[in-house]
Amino acid sequence: MNIAGELAASIAHELRNPLTSIKGFFHMLKNSGEEKELYYNIIEDELSRIELISSELLSLAKPHSENRKSHNIVQIIEEVKLLLTSETNMKNIELHLDYSNRELYICCEDTKIKQVFINLIKNAIDAMEGGGTIILQITEMKESVQIQVIDQGCGIPEDLIDKIGEPFYTTKEKGTGIGLMVCYQIIENYDGTIEMDSTEGIGTTFTITLPTSAKCLPVR
Repeated sequence: MNIAGELAASIAHELRNPLTSIKGFFHMLKNSGEEKELYYNIIEDELSRIELISSELLSLAKPHSENRKSHNIVQIIEEVKLLLTSETNMKNIELHLDYSNRELYICCEDTKIKQVFINLIKNAIDAMEGGGTIILQITEMKESVQIQVIDQGCGIPEDLIDKIGEPFYTTKEKGTGIGLMVCYQIIENYDGTIEMDSTEGIGTTFTITLPTSAKCLPVR
């Protein structure tokens, strides 16, 4: 109940801010009767932010029933890499995929695992304004598989690291903080772990560990 209350308060705060701006500028426009391009732009930006927050919240509110199947995690990462190639090319970033075993299977719903890595890689892209290389390292372990997303971005100050993954906490100017929270939720739901190591000015590494599985067990 405490978590639900905190989340509700965060949602109310995040939505109230852009709504206040829209309401204020709307009344100014209504009373002035003049064309105010700046006001229109601000209202449009704030509406877009409300839309983004709402759409990301919907991913949390979706039913948790899943159709888990055995999927090759290497293939999933390759598909995500292909999906984001055009974006990385535009920002002079190379996505380098490294693995020793081409066949590593986990029990999951592939769309959700893709969502995790899309979010993590996009965060890495945003952190690398000067270009560089993002390494996607897949390592086979005894009963699990480890996937690392390693960037050469700006890194995160040590005093802020513990806040990463909290609802609505973000270091990005136009971020919502929901994307990483969803990543943590998905990985936890698959009995996996997600850890972050970051050094300011050097880069950030996200390490995801998931159990390998020859067959899928019923969802708990």
